[in-house]
Amino acid sequence: MLEDTKVAGFERLRVLLVEDDAFAQRLAASVLKQLGVSNLVMVKDGQAAIDQLNQDDTTQYDLIISDWNMPNVTGLDLLKHVRKTWENMPFLMLTGNANEDFVRIAQANRVDAYIIKPFSPAQLKQKIMAIFRIKPV
Repeated sequence: MLEDTKVAGFERLRVLLVEDDAFAQRLAASVLKQLGVSNLVMVKDGQAAIDQLNQDDTTQYDLIISDWNMPNVTGLDLLKHVRKTWENMPFLMLTGNANEDFVRIAQANRVDAYIIKPFSPAQLKQKIMAIFRIKPV
């Protein structure tokens, strides 16, 4: 459990979580719910995320959290698609890659933040708060 779990305003966030690993998906979903996020859509790969974004009105989402390495459409390809279509959509990348190439490529494609897996609930909370410029109390 996170200390002071709920973050003011997170109950209004609409989040698209894109993760093919069931454990990482459950962990991220659990943390998001602890933080107060109740409007959460989960899909297993980048193609499913693109389909979901095309199906729904994109204004339904305030944040995309995506794994980097996935089948069908990778997180990087999803990020590129999102930046072409919804250039200001906040995007948090989850990855097992901690190398300089990953960081350079992610930054070149204007990722808002990234977390190296495995991640802690506190790290996820901190990154989301940073994306939305919420200062810790």
